Formats: sequence, C-alpha cells, structure tokens
Amino acid sequence: MSQPKILLIGDVLVDVTLETSEQELKMRLGGIIHAARGLWAMNINYSVAYFSPSYLDLQIHDYLKEHGCIDVIKLGNVTGSPYVFLIKEVKEVGDQGYDFLLREDIEITYDQDAFNLLAKNNYEDILMISGNYDQARLINHISGNIHIDIANNVMDLSYFESLNKKIKTVFISTSSTLFQSHFFGDLNLFNELFKNYTDKIILKENRGGSRGYNFITGESFSASAQTSKINHSVGVGDVFDACFIAKVSSIGLSDAMILSSWLAYEYALTTYPDDFKNATTRLLKMKTDHLAILKGVALPWENRNSINIYIAAPDFDFVDTSLIDKLCESLIYHNFTPRRPIKENGQMELEALKSRKQDLFNADMNLISECSILLAVLLFNDPGTLIEIGLAYAKGIPTIVYDPFNKAENCMLTELPLLVSSDLDHILSEIFIVASKINVNE
Repeated sequence: MSQPKILLIGDVLVDVTLETSEQELKMRLGGIIHAARGLWAMNINYSVAYFSPSYLDLQIHDYLKEHGCIDVIKLGNVTGSPYVFLIKEVKEVGDQGYDFLLREDIEITYDQDAFNLLAKNNYEDILMISGNYDQARLINHISGNIHIDIANNVMDLSYFESLNKKIKTVFISTSSTLFQSHFFGDLNLFNELFKNYTDKIILKENRGGSRGYNFITGESFSASAQTSKINHSVGVGDVFDACFIAKVSSIGLSDAMILSSWLAYEYALTTYPDDFKNATTRLLKMKTDHLAILKGVALPWENRNSINIYIAAPDFDFVDTSLIDKLCESLIYHNFTPRRPIKENGQMELEALKSRKQDLFNADMNLISECSILLAVLLFNDPGTLIEIGLAYAKGIPTIVYDPFNKAENCMLTELPLLVSSDLDHILSEIFIVASKINVNE
C-alpha cells in the first residue's frame, strides 16, 4: 500500500469521563486518537506518530491498526505520569474541569531515529495537536504542509518565533489560553497577529460556529455549528481539524469548513466509533451545498457579551443557589452576560416598606427591559419567578425555563416558554439558537 498523504502527530492519552448523575463513567484512548477516528470514519488512510507511556504502546498500536492507520510510529516515551485525563464535565456546558494526573512530573525521552524517519518520509499534510512534547523541535525537523491546533499548550506568540518555517494552517479555539489573552473584540486585529506565521487561521467558536481567514488570498470563510443535545464534546475539535485538512484541497475552504462542522457534530453525538462511522458514511453521501442550506448557529464570540440574559430565580441568601451559580458560570464561560436582579438590585427585607418594594420592583422592571432573553431557574414554585416568566412572554422576550428537578407540570408553565428542560446542555443549546437569531436581527 502506498504511503498515506496525512500524518497525525500528538500525545495519546487515556480520557476518563467521571461518573455523575448525568453521565456514565467512560474510559477510552484520547489525544491524537480523536483525529484518527475522524479520518478512519471518512475511509482516509493515515499514519500516526505519537508520544505516550510505554504501558499504552501495545493497545495504541492494535487500536490504530484496527482503525485505518497504515504506520504507527512512537516519537517519544513518557515517564512520570500515567497520561490519564480526568474529565468532570464532558459536554462543555462550562469549564470542563480537566485534571491531567501528575502533569507537572511529565518527562519525555525523544527517539531521534523516529524523528529522522519522519524527516525522510514525504507526507503531504501533517496535523499536529499541541501537547506536552516539544512541538517546535519537531516542526523544525520535518517538511510538508504542517497544520497545528495550538489548544492550551501554546501560551504566547513568541512560540511562533522559534519555528524555522511557516505553518499552513493554525487552528485555535475560543477556550484556548492564547485566544483569551490576545483577543480584544476585533477578529481582524486578532488575525493580524498571525499573518507572518501561517497561511490560514481558523477560529473554532464552540457552539457558535467557526471563522477562517486565508492570508494568501484575503478570503474569509465560515461555517455555522450544528447545535442540539449532544453526548460529549471531547476531541470534537480534533475531528474538525482532521476533516478540514483532508478535504480542503479537493473541495475548497468554505465547503471543507462546512463539512468539518457537520462531522464534528456527528462525533459529539456518540462515543461509539462504529456508530460514528455509520453516521459519517451517510453524511458524506450528501452534497456540501445541501449541508450549507441546513444552517445551524453562527454567533461570533465578540457579539455574545451584548446578549443580556435576565435570570429569573429565587436567588436569595437563604436558598441554595449552587445551580443558579453553575448556570451563570456556564453563560459567562461562553461569553454571554447573565443579569441576576437580586444580586444587582438587592434582596427585599422581610419587613420592607411600600416605598422599598416599589423601588425594587422598578429596578427589576428596568433590568428586564435591558435584556434580550429571560432564563428562569425553577428550583421550586417561587411566585416571583413564575410571574417574571409570564411578564417576559407578554413583552415578547424569548423565555426559557431550566427545571432541574422536573417541577413544571402546569400547562401554562410547560407550554408558554420556548423550552422547559432539566438538561443544562439542552438549555445552553437553546440559548445559542435564540441568541444567534437576535444577533442576525440586530
């Protein structure tokens, strides 16, 4: 068999999704393996060069060989850490609570012969997912079209100064450290930071879609996200990357971005490879222009913080507000602006005077008028929360109810809002859908 055109380089880890009331305990190979699953599902041959502890080598080799990999090359051995990734929140409703066991003790012994082997092979495209290895050392040692996902291991732009060649594509996520520290509200200015280092930059905006820019041609391109209830979000961005570099030369930037978005969505629906492959086979039978018609959510990061979301809830100091706190933290994580009336305007005292009650009422009404969405948290049948739901509906404000304890039974309460759900992921998806429509109308 001829040498594959695509080489994947990165760490191979053990992903462990921790068991909670909403998710089961699950363990599987992660790291660069996610991208490998994407190429396998598309029936594209590929090779893998990886870093991991020796105890995983046999399993890695067997797994990759069963999933379409032609050559499996180990570039370095990891000691000091089991390379186990604990994942507290698998759907990225908010911060996923990653815990990389003994990360501070990681040591890597590099195999120079393996490095030299890669330098001799003539791969057309190389996708590197940043990790604990010396990525710059490897880039400077090999040739070909190098595409990198800088994830959270590249902290500063000085990293690019250490490279002896230009990168073909840089993938970056809104959750990455580099984005968070260098983005100040203008995507064009952010892109300009990379113009001397790469031909293309692609910003993955989680549930808000993706945007790219080609410095060679001056072309901008984008794709919406397919937002609905998902099973997980781990490795979804890696599958996006793999699909894009595999398809861009044959179908072009925009179509490759659209197809990548859909493939990433299919990956997020299941953790079972065979189910993913079956879904991918069906997806690849569709024309890309037909997929483009099925528009999803396109909501730029910088536009989200202007979406004020009124939190209708019993947000009192004598109530356990941990679920309200978690909801608001999730909204802030995705750059929305939750407005908590009791926190902002004050809590009414037990023996409050009529004038005090009127002041608080007026302040809350003014706050509602500043908001584009009302999101109620139904911890119990709090009268104020229920009234605010009806008031928002009467004002034409999109209304969503987070019902964590499945308290909603009255038909007025279940049928009036756009959505009533006990699933925080479902709630967040609906927020993105509604906010994207508001963004378009504005």
